[in-house]
Amino acid sequence: MNNFLYEIGQTCGTIGFVLLTLLIFSGDTARYWNRYMGLDKIIKFQRKFSYFVMFFILFHPVFFILSAGSYKGLILPNFAYTPLAFGIIAFYMLIGVMIASALAKCISYRVWQYIHVVTYLLFFFVLFHAIFWGSESAENMPIYITATVLVTIGIIYRTRYKIINSRTTKFLVKDIKKETGDTFTLNIKLDKPFNFKAGQFCFLRLKTNKIYARHPFTISSAPGDDVLSFTIKLAGRFTKTAIQLKENDEIFIDGPFGNFIPKANKDLVFIAGGVGITPFMSIIRDRLKKDIKQNITLIYGSRTENDIIFKGELETINEEWFKKVYVLNDISNLTLRCEQGYITKDIIKKYVNKPSESLYYICGPEMMKDTAKKALREIGVKRRNVFVEDFFW
Repeated sequence: MNNFLYEIGQTCGTIGFVLLTLLIFSGDTARYWNRYMGLDKIIKFQRKFSYFVMFFILFHPVFFILSAGSYKGLILPNFAYTPLAFGIIAFYMLIGVMIASALAKCISYRVWQYIHVVTYLLFFFVLFHAIFWGSESAENMPIYITATVLVTIGIIYRTRYKIINSRTTKFLVKDIKKETGDTFTLNIKLDKPFNFKAGQFCFLRLKTNKIYARHPFTISSAPGDDVLSFTIKLAGRFTKTAIQLKENDEIFIDGPFGNFIPKANKDLVFIAGGVGITPFMSIIRDRLKKDIKQNITLIYGSRTENDIIFKGELETINEEWFKKVYVLNDISNLTLRCEQGYITKDIIKKYVNKPSESLYYICGPEMMKDTAKKALREIGVKRRNVFVEDFFW
């Protein structure tokens, strides 16, 4: 029985090492894979994947303790057995990194960068422990070599990205425009090229000691505009600080990221809720600028007419290829034609000419997204024709 428990501990250690390698590699090269999957989906995957990593690494020493019937020598590092001591230290380092990740919004950007360096140190501690302490190190050597190569590639890619972008991330604020009672547009001066595709987002970081984390926001301006715009809802300390920015204040921008970019082969249906209109506004502005006549139906849910972001601009668009539908919860003092209530399958069927042949893009509050996805399923829209922008912060 003791041998069986010991072997389980070995297996957990090997699996944990492989998963840790993949976690580090995917994190370091996330900006590369962004073009295929979108950084938002990669980050959400990593958060879930990290639990699997922690599970196997946690049970690695647990099964050794159970097989030996004692925890002595496996809790505190003893440098008389250096490889074992490195493994124990790495275990505690991993717990520290996981706690720091959970508290990322409370940690300064500079400290967060140092934590990434600790992650590399953690990996090489684990590697040293596995090679010089593991009883199956010879059999697992191809795994260790492959892991080292992958992590090295990740380090090189991440370092290269940081060096290339270190001089292009700082921008100056042009102005702040109030949109509705709780939304505003932050306009950034573009004194240097900033290439992006309509529908993408960026991370913003403020030059202040009071706000630590960077936050993702979708671009609302069109590619090629003379300003870079982010339309933001007031919610939390970051946005309340952002709305107080003045002309020529510095802001740091990392991006663009995401692949919430419409395809050009079918009619498009945009289902938006609240500030979820932001990526669609960028796309619509881009289509107008380039005179692209792809059919678009915008179904925009909001609480009241006064909460409709970009209402004035939307009302000026009179193109045959563009159709808009407002769905409002409160229709008191109404001056626009609208549907009352929530976005349902009946509303979609009423305004979309070819429901089963169109491509659907959804962005907004979680409840609205779930309701919209359910409605699309009920009218027979295939899953491959539905694209959802995920909020992950």
